[in-house]
Amino acid sequence: MATVKLSCPACGATGLDICSYESMMVLRADKALFTLSCPRCAKPISLVSTIPQELKEEVRFAATELGAGMGRDG
Repeated sequence: MATVKLSCPACGATGLDICSYESMMVLRADKALFTLSCPRCAKPISLVSTIPQELKEEVRFAATELGAGMGRDG
């Protein structure tokens, strides 16, 4: 899965990467609410997206460390 790229709705800057998130709230094993700031205008951007493959191990590790359930395996 490719990294999710998005555009800033405030200034139109393109190529923002959700892997550069400031916060991530995992909603289920494959979806999260991401928040980041636009590097051009500093406006906050939030979106619900599939967790990119690049972040899945990080999410799994954090869930294990916190004792958080991540739904069914597989």
